[in-house]
Parts: sequence; C-alpha cells; structure tokens
Amino acid sequence: MSLYSSNHHPTIVNGWTLYAHPLFAEQYLILKDKVEELKQQDPTGYVKKNATKRLAAIHKLAFEIIPQDPTSSDYRQGKTLGDNHKHWFRAKFFQRYRLFFRYHVESKIIVYAWVNDEKNKRAYGSKNDAYRVFSKMLMSGQPPDDWDDLLKASTRHFLSNDDELPS
Repeated sequence: MSLYSSNHHPTIVNGWTLYAHPLFAEQYLILKDKVEELKQQDPTGYVKKNATKRLAAIHKLAFEIIPQDPTSSDYRQGKTLGDNHKHWFRAKFFQRYRLFFRYHVESKIIVYAWVNDEKNKRAYGSKNDAYRVFSKMLMSGQPPDDWDDLLKASTRHFLSNDDELPS
C-alpha cells in the first residue's frame, strides 16, 4: 500500500472516500520504511515481525474493515477521550493498538487521524496510554477536532490500496 494513489485521487472503498491526516501519514510512512528495511534484511522472515504485522493490520482496517461500516458501534470509544470528543472513533487491533478516525456520513468521507505505536500502547493509567496521548494531541489542535479543519488538513494525503502487503 502506498500512501498516495497512483493518480493522486483519493481511494474510494464501499462508497467511502479515504483520507489520511498528516499525523497518520507520517506514522504510516515510518512503519512502511521499517517493513521495507526488515524485508531487505530478511526476505522471508520479515513477515513474522511486529512492524510487518501492524502494517498489514492497519491496511486491512483502513481498506477493508472500517469502510464496510465506519458507523459501527464497535468503533465507539465512549467517554475515554472525554465528553467533548465522542465524535472520534477508534478501531482496536492486537489488543493494545488503536487507529483513530472520524467520518462524515453525508459526504461519505473517512479521515484516518492517528494510530499508536509501540511507544504508546493501550495501558490503563499509563502516561503513555494511547487514549491519553491522543487526547493531549486533540487538546493541542493536532489533529484538529473540528471536522472542516481536519478534512482541510487531510485532503493532500490520499490513501491507496495499490501495493501488496504480506498476510
């Protein structure tokens, strides 16, 4: 999966247009580079590495699972980010990882905002807990909490489903 579609237009999956906020885009590219490095070091064993499995999981969530129904109650996070941020959603994977996103039903747009990494896994009460870190990011304005600002910041980052990933 490359971050940008080959024709520099956003990918549409199940009628949903997919965008990536720069924070998500940066994390994605770092993880993709890490997987490429692992592949060069160990062309067969790299598929068993955590980074490779996380990249594959993010790919499956972003291009298959979430666009099936981003409104699913499975993605609701309740009050974990506070009462003012219930409009944010998250997909859980590998128990301690979260992919945060928002969607707009009328325009059928999904914006992937941030995914935690090994430095800030889900850990109740930890200062590096994924929800705590993301909440602080929202309070600082990155990513923007306002839908229009979030979309404006994300429209240059198209998600593409062009490349094959290890399964």
